[in-house]
Amino acid sequence: MISQTFKNLKDKNRAALALFVTCGDPNIGFTERLVEAISKNGADIIELGVPFSDPMADGKTIQEASNRALQSQTNILQILDMVKRLRAKGVKTPFIIFGYFNTFLQIGLEELALRTKNSGANAWLVADLPLEESGEVVPVLKENGLDFIAIASPTTLLKRVKKISQTGSGFLYYVTVAGVTGIRDKLPEGFAKRLKDVREASELPVGAGFGISNFESAHLAAMNADCVIVGSKLVDLVYKTRIEDGEDKAIENAINFVKTLSSAMQRD
Repeated sequence: MISQTFKNLKDKNRAALALFVTCGDPNIGFTERLVEAISKNGADIIELGVPFSDPMADGKTIQEASNRALQSQTNILQILDMVKRLRAKGVKTPFIIFGYFNTFLQIGLEELALRTKNSGANAWLVADLPLEESGEVVPVLKENGLDFIAIASPTTLLKRVKKISQTGSGFLYYVTVAGVTGIRDKLPEGFAKRLKDVREASELPVGAGFGISNFESAHLAAMNADCVIVGSKLVDLVYKTRIEDGEDKAIENAINFVKTLSSAMQRD
């Protein structure tokens, strides 16, 4: 499904818009409403963040969201049940289960891959799993028709980018900055040139994430990547609006933000 999404968007000269959501912040019911809303208003792919006590790749915004989700006792199996319900409602947006290896390992890789397949989710992204340790995960996912979203960074050598892309499927997640997730005013200097090199080295479409937070940075990323990934800004917007104005307003603001980002995906 993810590969088909890229093919469809390429024909329209658009980059894919991928949104990250911390599941269970503040509870799984609200997350389900939010995911359904953004899936209908411009999200081409949705990353479903599994709350974890030590999200080492994430900055303050997502760390705090993850802590709130843990307080509501949200877990990966509840997230997969939510995916089932969304599929039953007719939501067709590809879903990526985004988490840290210990969370996947606790359930058991084979068991969790089967449950992921049966839920209707499409891929895993394991944020702390390096290329050398992916050998036990990739075959299990392939057996269940699931994609493995591999990660490269600004410090990854291009020959390693190629190897990483050969291991993964769906798309290659390129981290645009050397650091953790978070809201930034602009993309790093030399972003376009580096991304061009990464795309040439990769055998998969390339998604650019970390630090993209507005129309301008999203459009710049869309002009240079196959997919634009936005997380912290959406998580922050939803949280602040929900606290100040309630859940309905939070979802309304999320829809408007996603529509703005979606318009930035057009390359014409």
